[in-house]
Amino acid sequence: MGGEIHDSGGWAKYVRELTDYLVSRGIQIKILCRMGHIYTDQAVRASAKFGNRLPSNLYFALRYLPNPLTVFLGVVRLVKEFKKDVDSKKILHVHDISSSILIGLVVAKIFKSPLIIQIHGFPLKALCIDLKSHSLASNFAMLLTKIWYTSITKIISFGSNLVLVNNYEVNSFYKACGINNKNLKVIPSAINLCRHAENLLSKNDAIEHLGLKGSEKDTIIGYIGSLRLVKNLETLIKAFGELIKSFPRLKAKLVIIGDGPIRPMLEKAAKKHEIDKNIFFLGSIPDAYRFLNAIDIFVLPSLSEGSPLSLIEAMAAGKAIIASNIPAIREMVEDGKEAFLFDPHNPQQLKSLILTLYNNPRLREKLGENARRKAKRYDVNVVFPKILQIYKRVSRVSANS
Repeated sequence: MGGEIHDSGGWAKYVRELTDYLVSRGIQIKILCRMGHIYTDQAVRASAKFGNRLPSNLYFALRYLPNPLTVFLGVVRLVKEFKKDVDSKKILHVHDISSSILIGLVVAKIFKSPLIIQIHGFPLKALCIDLKSHSLASNFAMLLTKIWYTSITKIISFGSNLVLVNNYEVNSFYKACGINNKNLKVIPSAINLCRHAENLLSKNDAIEHLGLKGSEKDTIIGYIGSLRLVKNLETLIKAFGELIKSFPRLKAKLVIIGDGPIRPMLEKAAKKHEIDKNIFFLGSIPDAYRFLNAIDIFVLPSLSEGSPLSLIEAMAAGKAIIASNIPAIREMVEDGKEAFLFDPHNPQQLKSLILTLYNNPRLREKLGENARRKAKRYDVNVVFPKILQIYKRVSRVSANS
């Protein structure tokens, strides 16, 4: 249970990967989304073709608050589903702590089913950054969200439900909030490495499909992800702008794949730094990882992350990576070995690292190979068996209670 399964963001991609894995292990999956819509595993696979919807500012402001209509419809649909099939064992696996957790708590109580709560990253921290405008509506949404998070965290801490988080920073936070350490477990994100490798386009094909023909001899700096304040793309654009200003003959392009509410602001920033001819905003592209071979240097400048799939995808593709020096990313890559890490508030440091990798193809290759090896830790066949074991454990406990 969670948001919309056919979104192009990390949560939806993660659930699609998990669904594929569990179905391959003989587990029947049904996913409850907004407004009580239920998808089977076949519909989940088909939904991966979509994902070009551009969320509104209102959506981002309210996304972490429960929707009463979604909660009501979700409970009704799940109760019907449970009553239709009373013989099979059922586990509720919640992937956010807004509407889904309320639905899960109610249905788990009615049917005495095991409930697993999975929290992806730091939703409240991300929202604080995304609502930086300080408008009256944003401040009100932020206040409501803080009240909701405080309340739901207390409810979780009083219960015995297992809580999965995707990094140790988040684990420490919820432990400090009063959730029993024995109920917390760290499970990182994962991708299907075999499918990832099969779907990667060659460099020339990727460049052609992205409409970058003529850039084959340029060094491509790239970002893939949503365009939100928490992703800190202003720093990337500023660093790249300063780089081009200092070295106007540099054969480099900046490619940004993704969409979001701050795209107009980023396009204005590109014009301000006089790099609008060197930067390409390509919008949201389904399965954008397929085009990673068009990119020579992958940059993830985020201010906050959970266990970013885009980073794992870049690692698996053997890209030279520059990423923010924040706890979640330090758990995944080592500075100077699998990636270069920088202070996300320091565009000059980012500029310097981009220039270093621009001038040293061998160093790019070395970082990429190290990253590719490290990515094996994040394969679905390494990570998701841990979730399968959790399912088996909670089923046994439920059967014996």
